[in-house]
Amino acid sequence: MKRQGQIGWKEGKGLYREAYTESYYEVRDFVKKKMEEAGLETRIDSVGNLFGKLEGTDPNAKTILTGSHLDSVTAGGILDGALGVIAALEALRTIKESGKKLKHSLEAVGFIAEEGGPLGGTFGSRAFSGQVKSLPPQDALKAVGLTKEDIEAAKADPNKYGAYLELHVEQGPVLWRKGLSVGIPTAIVGITRYMCTVKGVSNHAGTTPMEERKDAMYDAAVIIHKWLEYMRNQKGVVCNVGYIEVEPGHPCIVPGEVKFSVEIRSDQEEKIKDAEDKLKQIVSQVNDCNAVAELFIQKPPVKLSEKIIETIEEVSKDLEIEAPRMPSWASHDASPIAHVIPTGMIFVPSINGISHQKDEFTEDEDMVRGVNVLTNAIIKLDEILD
Repeated sequence: MKRQGQIGWKEGKGLYREAYTESYYEVRDFVKKKMEEAGLETRIDSVGNLFGKLEGTDPNAKTILTGSHLDSVTAGGILDGALGVIAALEALRTIKESGKKLKHSLEAVGFIAEEGGPLGGTFGSRAFSGQVKSLPPQDALKAVGLTKEDIEAAKADPNKYGAYLELHVEQGPVLWRKGLSVGIPTAIVGITRYMCTVKGVSNHAGTTPMEERKDAMYDAAVIIHKWLEYMRNQKGVVCNVGYIEVEPGHPCIVPGEVKFSVEIRSDQEEKIKDAEDKLKQIVSQVNDCNAVAELFIQKPPVKLSEKIIETIEEVSKDLEIEAPRMPSWASHDASPIAHVIPTGMIFVPSINGISHQKDEFTEDEDMVRGVNVLTNAIIKLDEILD
């Protein structure tokens, strides 16, 4: 785990291992070699997802898939995603070395481009599961050497898979605060993003009277303030305004245009819809400028498989590990896959709830407990799946 975390690491800054970069290919080659050393048959698909397979005894049985992603956010931590890939490798290695013969084939996966970016996030798993509903911009595809045909070729036959399991750090403080080693997600939140554009009139900031300005920044600030004040009082839904662009962006020019992003997350579709309606209402009430809110990302919430949740609960109990049910407020590769393959997740705690930065950390004993639950859940699923 620590060795993979050194690939792309910049001391004092964090992990720089964005998809389709030199450091990404280096870590993928590293994990591929480890898979082969463990006796797995490896392949890389047309968009760059890595797979390592352990054949089962029944060629007609569906494959059990487990893994996560190997890319990171800029200046990220070493566990987000990569822990799930290494855990999958260790689970398959343990099963193989035990001499236990499973009916179902097992496959460990390292998905590519899970983190948000020009390709839209969860890109590798969306391509694998056939959930790329609209193509990324052509310039984004060209930049990483991909085509529409590559995306289509990466689509797997979901009927050949009986389950997908993903172990992941929680990326929040719930398990850590409760002193628990394992959590079981029941649903993954949906993510909806809007780009809001406010258009005013640029003018001299020194000579234009305040009351005569069509100041795009002023109206954008009003929208953002009203929006965030409203959302602070809502339950079961969260939001973020994380990007603002001002044109022309000069200290002595009244802003003529402001763009800002709005993100909404909830595991309940009606909560997302209510938040969307409120945002559109606030945007429509702008007085001096013109403003629009345009949808550009919509990933619906998804419930995880009850059978797999119960299986994880059962093996956790057998291992004497308390494992409460909980929602996942972050998105994961499990989200698109759950639309076509029965899916479950296992969380391990994030110290202080920290993730997406260099101080992300999970205690070794918690990672080991998580891998033990994953391994035993795979073995149990082999017994109960058709």
